[in-house]
Parts: sequence; C-alpha cells; structure tokens
Amino acid sequence: MSVTRRTNRGFTVLEVTLALTVLLAATILLSQFLIAAKLQRRVGDQRRLALEELSNRMERVLAAKWEDVTAEAIEKQAISPQLLDALPDAKLTAHVTDEPAPPLGKKIRLEISWEQGEGRISPLGLTAWRFREQEAKP
Repeated sequence: MSVTRRTNRGFTVLEVTLALTVLLAATILLSQFLIAAKLQRRVGDQRRLALEELSNRMERVLAAKWEDVTAEAIEKQAISPQLLDALPDAKLTAHVTDEPAPPLGKKIRLEISWEQGEGRISPLGLTAWRFREQEAKP
C-alpha cells in the first residue's frame, strides 16, 4: 500500500473572507474620498465663478460715472447667467461709503453669498476705492 500525500493548493474559506473584507474596506474608503473630492471641487468652482462675477462687477463700477456709483445702482444690475446657472440663489450686496477726507472718495464693498446644502455660505467679498477726479488748477 502506498501512502499518497495531499497538498493543499487552494485557499480556505477564512482566507477568502478576510481578503474580501479588506477589499471591501478599501473600496469604501476610496469611494468616500472620491465623493469628498467631488464636493470640494464643486465648492471651488462655485467660489471661482463668484470671484469672477465680483471682479467683473467691480471693473464696471470703477468705470462708471462718479454719480452712478451707489449701492442701489450696483445691486440693480443683473447677475451674469453663468453664475446663475451654477448658483441659482446667489445674492449680491453692495455697500458704498463716502470717504470724507481729501481727496473725495468712495469705498465700494461687493459681496456674493449663496445657499449651500447646510445653509448660506459665508460671503465672498471684494473692496475697492474710487476717488473723484480733481480738476486741473491753472
């Protein structure tokens, strides 16, 4: 009688179960990371669009006539369609304060805020000063 030896060349059920558990945990962590990265990218894109809108609006304000630089006139202008597509509930606020010391000037503060999933996001702001052109003295 000859004795044959059996060699185990396969995996046990326990080894397969442990390998699948590790693979599942890695997959869950990777998916959470990808979701968080997607959300951060969307917030970054929203901030970029809001800053572009603020910059464009400020350029128009600084190019306007001195008398037209008022908070009401600035807020009356429509928000760009690109920003409204990305942030349908965007709200622009303008604050214009007179600087009394010579030379006469106006401090212009523009802010954009919008709703994020858990509430209104802290506004992004841009501030500039506009000074009245002085008349040439003879």
